[in-house]
Amino acid sequence: MNKQNLFVYFLLMIFLVGCSSNAQGTGTLNDKNLKLQDHPKGTYPRYYDAVSKEEAKKALPFTIKLPDNFPFKVALSTFQISDWGEKRNILLDSVFYPKQEGKNVYIAYHISNFLPNSEKLETGEKVKLEDGTKAYFSGSADLPILAWKESGLYHKIEYLKKEETESKKAKSDLLKAASSIYE
Repeated sequence: MNKQNLFVYFLLMIFLVGCSSNAQGTGTLNDKNLKLQDHPKGTYPRYYDAVSKEEAKKALPFTIKLPDNFPFKVALSTFQISDWGEKRNILLDSVFYPKQEGKNVYIAYHISNFLPNSEKLETGEKVKLEDGTKAYFSGSADLPILAWKESGLYHKIEYLKKEETESKKAKSDLLKAASSIYE
């Protein structure tokens, strides 16, 4: 093998190794155990019926960690996967509810391997999670939202708080919940 062929072979190997790396957000949705909801053929997004946390982890083309520090005791959690393009652009919506007691309160955590067109990442007040990840507050006093990008994945967590909870306290609770993902 001459030097030129050896050089081309070497470059090709580097390219192939780079393409096969196990980066977050690569791969496709494993939907064999998911039930697709009715939708017009050929359109996106495609929503699947709610699944368990374990089923979601098996189906997703990326690894997820979920928050475990909430400003309330979680009584119910839901997980729904949606496909926003050929089983490659995937969004997981997880919602955590306390015992309701007549009040609409929840923390919703959304994680995807793409940034939806209607979303903006860098908005509002800039903060840092406990591990140093840059995040951005947006939303309202009643529904603070925290968003960030980490390892090729987009994260958004929102907190519909109790009416009597102060806005500053709700933002602090939301920051703690988001930081607990990386503990």
